[in-house]
Formats: sequence, C-alpha cells, structure tokens
Amino acid sequence: MLEQSFRSFAGITGLEILAFLVPFLIAIWIDLRSHRAGQAITMKDAATWSAIWIACAMAFAGFIWWERDGEAASLYVTGYVLEKALAVDNLFAFFLIFKSFGLTLEHNQPLQHRILYWGILGAIVFRILFLGIGAIIVNLSPYVLIGFALVVLWTVYKMWQSGGNDEEVDYTNHWSVNLVKKFAHVNPSIESHRFFHHGVTPLFLCLICIEVCDVVFAFDSMPVIIAVVRDPYLMITSSLWAAAGLRSLYFLLVAAQNKFWALEKAVMLLLVFVSCKLIGAAFHYHLPNVVSLSIVALILGTGIGWSLKFPKPEEEEA
Repeated sequence: MLEQSFRSFAGITGLEILAFLVPFLIAIWIDLRSHRAGQAITMKDAATWSAIWIACAMAFAGFIWWERDGEAASLYVTGYVLEKALAVDNLFAFFLIFKSFGLTLEHNQPLQHRILYWGILGAIVFRILFLGIGAIIVNLSPYVLIGFALVVLWTVYKMWQSGGNDEEVDYTNHWSVNLVKKFAHVNPSIESHRFFHHGVTPLFLCLICIEVCDVVFAFDSMPVIIAVVRDPYLMITSSLWAAAGLRSLYFLLVAAQNKFWALEKAVMLLLVFVSCKLIGAAFHYHLPNVVSLSIVALILGTGIGWSLKFPKPEEEEA
C-alpha cells in the first residue's frame, strides 16, 4: 500500500509542478512585499488581494481541467473551499493572539502584517509536511481513515467548547511563550518594531505563538482535505492556494467578525459531514464528488445567509 502512495507522487508531471510553482511563488512574493513600507491595511486593499488570490486559485483550477479532467478540477475546488472554510476559525484565533499581545489597534496593523508574513509562510511549510505524510499513510489501513475522523470530531468538540465560553484565552501565558521566556531575555517594549531588540520582544513571542498554532491547524486540516481529495497533487495545491491568501482574508474577517456569526456553526456542521465521509470511505463507501461539493457549498452558503438574515442584536444596535 505504501507503493501505491509513492506511485501517486511519481505520477506528477514536470509541467504540473512548474504550472503550480511559478505563479504561486510570484504571487506570494508580490503579496508579502506589498506592505513592506509599513502603511495600514485598508478594507479595499484586503478585499482586492482576497479577490486576486481567489482568481489565481480558480485559474489554476482551469489548468487542472485542461491538464487532467473536470472531475480532478472539481476535487481541487472542493479541497480549496474546505481549506478556506477551516481558515475562518484559525484566523479568529490569530486575532485573539494579537489581542492578547495588545496588537489589535489600527496603528498596529503593519506589525500584524509583519507577523503574518512569517506566520503564513509557516502555515504553508507545515501544510506541505502534514499533507505529504497524510498522502503516504492514508492507504495503509482503513483504520487510518477512522483515526482521521476522530481527529476531525475532536476539532468539532474543541470549537463547540470554545464557542460557548465567553472567557478569552490569554495567549501571553501560552506554554510556547513561557518556554521562550525560560531561555531568553524579554524586552517588553515594541517600540523598535523588531523581533529582537535587547532581547526578544513581544512581537517575537506573538510570532512563536502563531507558529505553534499553525502546527495545530495544519494537523487538524489534514484529515479534512483527505476526506475528499486523495491525489497528492490536488491535495497539496488546493491547500496551499487557500493558505497563501490568509493574510488578506484575516483583515477582512476581523472587520466583519460579528456580521458572519453563524459561519463558525456552519464550519462545525461541515466538519461533522467530513468525519462521516471519512468513516464511510473506511468501509469503501464513496460519495460522488459533485454531491460532496454541493453539500459543502450548501452548508457554507446557509451559514452566510443565516448570518445576514438574522444579525446579532448588538450588530443591529450598532
């Protein structure tokens, strides 16, 4: 079964690798350097870049359709949408981390952008690592899929538990932050706007916390995308195109975090569907991809529509 997994990697052509890497790396370079002057990130800028990233991802879907077939393109789009949906909860966690370190004011946006610069790169690296491992071990035993389903259900439980808890987590006392404090002198000032200035600054501690969360998020998202996409090429490319646009999506979500209040509930329902799909796959039950994509779109669309139709009371007053 390991041979089957490695053969799926060997089937990736040089054209497919170049068609992904060249536009992806160019877009990453342009996006991550677009705010190096330190200006504030406007809603227009965040919305424009989010649209650009979605357009790039859909253009790549067109290449998949041309190079392979419509079914492969459909699988790629399903994986992309799932990764984007999971990113909603992950980015709200980033917001809470910034809030814990006192970096949520508008004049701190350039600092957030700088931290997210490295945080998004970390997210890309960790997704490549975990998805590569997942693509190799997924064919070892049907029990692997059941194990993945349990991981997804545990993620749902954690989201449900945190959703009902009004007490915010203080990430300045996160175990990763405390570990760094044991081995390094901490300069409490952020005036230098550097990660290191007479010791490590709160910016570096914030970055460490975000990178640790990236590891957890990458691990949690692995079984979700494996539930619908088994091809390593489609799995990795859809996940990376989704992860690359997280910086712009972050600033959009922060501005509209109360407007789409039901989206998190929709994501939890989506993860329950994914876990059922993994368990079904373990017993050789395959749901057609067009049906899976339709269910994903219906759940997410319902969450967005419900949020807009029934806004929170505090939002109506505002």
